[in-house]
Amino acid sequence: MDKDLACTLIEKVKKLTSDKYCSVINIEGTRQNVTRFANSEISQNTNKSDINMSLTLHDGRKEATCGTNVLNDEGLQRLVKDAESLLAISPQGNYEFASWGKPSLHTTESDKELRLIYDAKGRAETIKEGIKDFETDFTAAGALVLENKISAYGNSYSDEVLFASLDNVQFNTVVTHKPSNADGGGECISHQANQLNIKEAFSHAKHWATLGSDTSNLVTLNGGEYTVVLSPMAVGNLVAFLGWSLNAKRVADGLSFCNSSLSNAPKLGENINIYDDVNDSRVFPWYFDYEGNKRQTIPLIEKGVVKNLLYDNKTAHLLGAEQKGHAYSNKGNGGASLHTIMLGGDSTQEEVIKSTTRGLYISDFHYTNFVNPCTLQLTGLTRNGTFLIEDGQITKPVTTMRFTQNILEAFTNVEVISKELTVVNDDGWASVMPSIKIERFCFP
Repeated sequence: MDKDLACTLIEKVKKLTSDKYCSVINIEGTRQNVTRFANSEISQNTNKSDINMSLTLHDGRKEATCGTNVLNDEGLQRLVKDAESLLAISPQGNYEFASWGKPSLHTTESDKELRLIYDAKGRAETIKEGIKDFETDFTAAGALVLENKISAYGNSYSDEVLFASLDNVQFNTVVTHKPSNADGGGECISHQANQLNIKEAFSHAKHWATLGSDTSNLVTLNGGEYTVVLSPMAVGNLVAFLGWSLNAKRVADGLSFCNSSLSNAPKLGENINIYDDVNDSRVFPWYFDYEGNKRQTIPLIEKGVVKNLLYDNKTAHLLGAEQKGHAYSNKGNGGASLHTIMLGGDSTQEEVIKSTTRGLYISDFHYTNFVNPCTLQLTGLTRNGTFLIEDGQITKPVTTMRFTQNILEAFTNVEVISKELTVVNDDGWASVMPSIKIERFCFP
């Protein structure tokens, strides 16, 4: 879908909608060209397109939203009819849509090289190149995805339409040493062809699988508090939950560790600095949010102090705050950080490990979830490479462990942060993370 088609569809819906209502139209979607592989062989090539339109009608403080993925004339007529029928039986709310003017935005442009390099043939050749030097004891599985993200926004207050379309590539792999069943993981994500190194991601995964294959030294540890060194992927996993807890809707619903004024927010370590920065070249240039607001760069945590929540229009109105362009839906679900960046420290990644007398190196977490969102206590499992650190050296593989940890306390106990930063995949968006060392991380 291009901008002309998006404008045409939005204009059709506006014409079908009664003039007595304020209408807001969103188009969101992705087109994915996916190559999956398993046992070091390509197992699937698929193309998937998923484009959805939503229509929100406002009549004073009454509101109704309906959606469809049927974008022909009949589907659009049904969308308008359903939204008007739902509006007629909707109760009065506490929010009234305000007038809107098109913000001044940078243009989102795709790197044309991505489609040339990562077509079906190119994806197959890239995977083949990544595994060609593997010994027969190793096998790889994963996926290489060429994705196009699409977003469009329009409303009945203006003839203007906001539109963004961005190509990006996402890659993940797990390399397994077959005799020992030891795994290692690797990934990369970028909207810039020259920032992708998929062969290096394969090598990274194989490195951890090789270290884990020494089953004669495999260690099973008792529960307790350990010093941990987390890879950027593992750090990104924890920071994502911290970001979710700064969603103003969760705060308003009492599902966060802080209140709307941030007066009760605990102070983290002074070395913790986390931003949402749409203007950083490493993250996706997505300059407007789901409600047509211009995205602004904001500090989330600065020198350990929580500085901002993430609002949509409704939560900003409810809490008397300024909207800064972080809505991720038009349903009052609050805001989200899609451009999360944690600042680095002064140490190299090697120095982070060398500074550890005894501890654990953790490549990644999975099955991570809240135990208590109000205290930010999480639980999850290690995966794709967990190792014992002794006297500043990674020495032995460790079996999978479950952690249960208050993340606020963890980010108070960060002793060392790497100066190298890595782009990691945050649910289909790029974020930027360092490696960190945390004292007293809990494995019950």
